[in-house]
Amino acid sequence: MYSADKNNSKAASPMYQPSYGNASLSPHKASSALFLCGFFLVSLVTEVSAQNLFEQGKQFYEQRAEGAEGFQADPQPINSSIDALEKALHNDIEPEKSASYLLRAYYFKAMFTGLSEDKQQAIYEKGRELGEKMEKRFPKSVPIKFWYSANLGRWADVHGFIKAATSGIAKKLRRITKEIIDLNPRYEGGGGYRILAQVHFHTPKIPLLMGWPSDKKAKKLVAKAMEVNPNHPTNRMLYAQLLLEFDQTDKAEEHIRYILNSEIRDSHIIEDRYLKYRCRKLLKEHF
Repeated sequence: MYSADKNNSKAASPMYQPSYGNASLSPHKASSALFLCGFFLVSLVTEVSAQNLFEQGKQFYEQRAEGAEGFQADPQPINSSIDALEKALHNDIEPEKSASYLLRAYYFKAMFTGLSEDKQQAIYEKGRELGEKMEKRFPKSVPIKFWYSANLGRWADVHGFIKAATSGIAKKLRRITKEIIDLNPRYEGGGGYRILAQVHFHTPKIPLLMGWPSDKKAKKLVAKAMEVNPNHPTNRMLYAQLLLEFDQTDKAEEHIRYILNSEIRDSHIIEDRYLKYRCRKLLKEHF
């Protein structure tokens, strides 16, 4: 065993320690080093936190049904989702995904949190502005096109379909949904067909200005959505509505009862509750 003696007094002395770089610092330098370490640690935590903003927004979106009563959502989860996603987009974190989820969140908040019509209009306007901007940035993004068109469709609903037709919104919806079908006809269970069908069905015919809307075309488009995914409840409900327009009540009732007898999807609790409510209304009104 090694032990210090007179001949090794310098080695044992605290005034003479082995040098490992600059391990021995003056109090001033030590303080500076600690400050720098703290600065870099805070910077790292801030960066990691920022990188997680999209995931936080997505997670809150997936929790949107928590605390809901019927098909009216507690606004806290979706508000938290919107807050995180807006910050993520502001910091250009996962911009395509952040934008598509933010468009979903705007749509959901306006649709399912019991807002007044004025407040719904304001949120769908935000969705319209964001969608227009992000579609230009990501022209091949089907999720952005789809949720942009979903917000535009609701914009038309709350502002009135005549205004949508005369302001160019209906034509824009027609163009975007055709692009969705071209890029990915299976997205959201035939969602492009489904929204385009509603554009045809709800847009009024205006001579010399808007001659293309057609209920027959709407029915054919929903039939195509049904071919893509016959179990999608929104496809079924829209098909039932159009069958009723053409007095095909027996077939319409089959689709309505299919939805009413189906289990609510865990991923779409509020949306499916709303569809069941709509189907009960259709039964009451037509049968």
